[in-house]
Amino acid sequence: MAGGAAGGAAAASWRWIIGPAAGAALIGGALWFNSPNTPDADAPVVGSELESADRTDGVEAAELSDETAQMDGTVSTNDVAGESATEPLPAPVDEVYPLPTRSEPARDVEEPTIVLEEPTAGPYQDTEDWADLPVEVAAAFGVDLKETCVGAEIGFRMAKPMEDVRVLWNFGDGQFSSDPNPQHVFKASGTYDITLSVTRVSDGLIRTRTIENLVTIHPNPEAEFTWEVPGRAKTLPEVKMRNRSSNAASSTWVIDGEVTQSGEIATFELERVGQHVVQLVASSAHGCQSVASHTIEVGNRFGIGGAGRFSPDGDGHYDTFMPQGLAKLEAPFVFRVEDGDGHIVFETVSVAPWDGQLPDGRMATSGESYAWSLVIQGEHGPTYFSDNVLVE
Repeated sequence: MAGGAAGGAAAASWRWIIGPAAGAALIGGALWFNSPNTPDADAPVVGSELESADRTDGVEAAELSDETAQMDGTVSTNDVAGESATEPLPAPVDEVYPLPTRSEPARDVEEPTIVLEEPTAGPYQDTEDWADLPVEVAAAFGVDLKETCVGAEIGFRMAKPMEDVRVLWNFGDGQFSSDPNPQHVFKASGTYDITLSVTRVSDGLIRTRTIENLVTIHPNPEAEFTWEVPGRAKTLPEVKMRNRSSNAASSTWVIDGEVTQSGEIATFELERVGQHVVQLVASSAHGCQSVASHTIEVGNRFGIGGAGRFSPDGDGHYDTFMPQGLAKLEAPFVFRVEDGDGHIVFETVSVAPWDGQLPDGRMATSGESYAWSLVIQGEHGPTYFSDNVLVE
């Protein structure tokens, strides 16, 4: 073994010789050996060279006795001034202390081994004192969405799950949660400061962190619409929709679950008799949406109790015509009857049936067919009925 690095390594695994050994003398700060195994009896061996020599000849350095080792010759020492002095060695003794052979167990002193823990996941290591950490680390947290719309659910989470702690979230809207990872719905638009307080159960230490303006909640548009139905009798009525939404950048119309068209005004032909669900989806510039939904009814005589024929001949049987459903109706309405040319021959807003008299004073003639329409004004919009009646 040679060199300073080797000498440093040897120091960790070999005992230092702290006294003179058998067959050795300390000369000028170096240890001299007078042994058949010594490579060069005239050369000093120091430091790592001593270990190299010991390992080469197959023996290890032994602890030295307090007695003086037996040597041939003299010991040369250096004083402080560097002068050399020669002193006679003591007389040899009968007992000899041989160096241990390699087969004997080495009495090394093992250096202590320090194992560093791997850093743990999260904002800090478990070996750190939580109380000494910056609050932005000790009470670190995140949010799934920083910007969304009223009514949307937002997830909050602690950056590092911890045991033996109590948590308290303050969402800035008057609502709180003790769940480590809560879900929260903001019911009003605005910008909110979020606060997390973490209390250590063992000693009651509280770490609190507030992030200002962390969450921005955008308002939803207010979707609404009105509609108009024909004022005259139509076999295939057209219904006109008018967008009345506020804070909306765009709108889409949906009829019976089918997306149709966009725009402020839309006109639809409602072919099927019955109730139609009409929806308006209004979207804001931030992508927030609101939906308005109304049911529009388009019916015929079966939906309102209208007769298919009547005979205005004065015999007391079916002399007048009026859908029976109007007798129980409390909403305002307009009932109209038209001839074959589209002229209105009868109109009323009260429960007063048509007796067959025409505007010129004549009576409706047997065999003639007249179209009629009924518009009932509901709470949100009109309902439309239309059909034909035959004069007998």
